[in-house]
Formats: sequence, structure tokens, C-alpha cells
Amino acid sequence: MLELYPSFLSGHMEVGDDEVVALLGKSGSGKTTVIREAMGFGGRARLGIDGDFRAPPISRDVLAAVMQDPNAQVLGGSCEDELAILSMDHDVNRLIAKGIMGSYYGKDFFKLSDGYKKRMAIATVLCSEPRYVMLDEPLANLDREATAGVLTLIRGGMVVAEHRVKEIRGSVQRAYLIRDGSLVELATDKLKDDDFLRRNGLRGFDVEVQRGNPGDVIIDVDVGFRLEVRAGEVLCLYGSNGSGKTTCIKKLVGKAYAVFQNPDLQFFKKSVEEEVGSADALSLFGLLGKAKTSPFALSYGEKIRVLVAAAYASGRQVIALDEPTVGMDGDGFLSFLKALEIMREERRGIVVATHDDDLLKACDRVIDLDKLLGRRAQRAFMSALRASHASALSDRYASRKRSLLKSDLISCLRR
Repeated sequence: MLELYPSFLSGHMEVGDDEVVALLGKSGSGKTTVIREAMGFGGRARLGIDGDFRAPPISRDVLAAVMQDPNAQVLGGSCEDELAILSMDHDVNRLIAKGIMGSYYGKDFFKLSDGYKKRMAIATVLCSEPRYVMLDEPLANLDREATAGVLTLIRGGMVVAEHRVKEIRGSVQRAYLIRDGSLVELATDKLKDDDFLRRNGLRGFDVEVQRGNPGDVIIDVDVGFRLEVRAGEVLCLYGSNGSGKTTCIKKLVGKAYAVFQNPDLQFFKKSVEEEVGSADALSLFGLLGKAKTSPFALSYGEKIRVLVAAAYASGRQVIALDEPTVGMDGDGFLSFLKALEIMREERRGIVVATHDDDLLKACDRVIDLDKLLGRRAQRAFMSALRASHASALSDRYASRKRSLLKSDLISCLRR
């Protein structure tokens, strides 16, 4: 039995070896902080293993975590390289990683889609088979196939902090909610209660959306195929991880206000209010209470809301958003749907790359890249797009930098 007492919350969490436990809460409530404290990154949490209490950190063989940002967790140049590094310290089950990564098992980390980067972070933790695992938004950025694959790997002794309640509720035996500074245990049937989920700002409730009445074409772009966006239209790009959704959004830079998945690389101001530049947008996205806060100090979901609010406030005729609902809680998602309605009324065009089934319902048109291109043609399409977008120099620099980091690390470990 794992017992966890976070330093900043009243209450505690219990995780049995045969239990999958959901950790829920609105964006910014402290889910990531709970996991970071358990891993020994700040705070003064207390951990109990079978009644033996100690301060974190503890052995990786006992407790490990998958954090939200794979770029901050991965050292190897590929999943195969990462496992080679890990195997110097403890046994790894390569079959788990190969099952998650498939044909991307040996591919350069920098050339992976954001979804496959997330798969790699998950694979390199699960392959060590620790007794307890804490997963922070493990389904974010994953397509349906990858989501189903990760869900099959969720087993007893795992804590899953996740906004996608609908996807995980069939797998959990216990659930906790962070609310008003407390860690409260829930009856698992609450995870199917739409009214409860809405009241507590959680995802997983059914949404009713109205589609628009698109008008004339306002941009017509060659992104490897012809992409037309109409006034008052929400156009969704859908496809499996690595299908080219993000690369299509990159091709719209200069023609649209584009928001990508790594928020920290897109902030340029000292505060949220400066970044967004509109009190109306702050209010719409529930960010008034964070107006004076540095955007870098926010949770991942809150950071995404800041970027989307800034896009909304920009007044640009075409907005392009890459996975805008990743890390969004229920309140944030409803605010986003409201913003889509307003932008439709303003006859703006919105292009959204997404895996979110609830968001797909709000789209006036969906382009399925898997069906449009086919798997074989898709690989050639992606190769051509990436070649046209990224310079050979930047590719060589990124590869060389990763190679140097890897060789330096291996040298240190072998000493």
C-alpha cells in the first residue's frame, strides 16, 4: 500500500497494489504538484510504503512518474537509446516500449510528432516495471489507437492524473479530487455524473454544440494538399500521431495566427494580462485571477488557455490551433467552445488540429489525414513537408546537440 500526504493539501491518498487511482482537479489545482512532491521535487510530502513512512525521493523501482512534458524527461536520442541508458542502472522490459512505439522505436526524438514524444516518455517509464507509477496527463496528445494502447498498460498500483475522465473512468477503482485545498476521496460513480463533473470543472460530461454556416473562402493554401478555410468555419485536422497535423499548422504561419503545443516557447511578456492584451479575453477564459501572474508559473492547462485567449484577442481573421484542448479542464473547455461561437459570429476562420472527440463535434468540417493520404503516401507527404519547413542546418544542429548530450551522459555513467 502506498500512502501519500501532500504538504500543501489537507487529506491524503491511498493506492493499493491492485488499484488504479484517479487524481482529478481543475487546471492549477495542484495535480502536478502532488506528483512532483511524491518524486522529491520540492515540498515536504510524506510517503508510506506498507506502513513504513519516509521522505521522498525513494527508489525508482518502487515509485516512478511520467510527467507532462516529454522534452524534460527524455535524455536518449531515441526510445532505443533511452532504454540503453536506463539499462545501465536497472532491468528494462524492451517489449513494453516496442509495443508502445511500434516502428518509431528507433526514430530520432527530435523528428517525432508531439504525440509520439509523449508515447516515448510513457514507454521509458513503464518498461522499468516499478511497483507504483504516477502518470501526469498520460493521454494528452495521443490519438485513439495510442490512447487504447496506453489504457491496456494501466494496471494496479498506478495513479492517473487526467482531464479525460471519460477515457479513464472504466479503469479506476478509487478516485480523489483536489478541491478548495483538500484531497477528497470520491465514489467512482461520480465520474459518470455529468452534473458533478460540470460543477467541479472537470471534463467527461456530454456537450451539445451548434455548428456554423461557413461563407466564402478566406484563405486557400497548399500544405501538401489544398487547404481552404471559409469565413465563420471551424475546420478540424484529424489523424493519427505523426500524420502531419502539426506540420500543416506550421505551413499556415504567416497566413494565420498560429498556436502550437509547447507553450513555454510562445510566451514573450511578463504577465498573463500583457500576454493576452484583452480584459474581455481574460474574463472569457477564466484568467482574471491570474492576470498579474507570470505565464511561466501556470499549470500546463492554464498556459494553453493563455495562448488561446491571446489568439482570440488578436483579432486575426484566421486562427490556427494545434491541440488547443490538451490539459484543459471542464471550465476551460466550455470557455473555448464559447470563444469558437463568438469567432464564428465574427466570420473568422479557425483551423484546429485535434484528437479530442468532444471538440470534433464542434467542427463544421473535418479533414482526416489518414483517409485523405493513406498510410504509405502519408510517409512521403510528411517527409516532403518536413524537408520544406526545417532547414538542414537546424536539423544537423539538433541532432549533433542530442548526440553530444547522450555521449556525455553515457561517459559519466560508465565512470
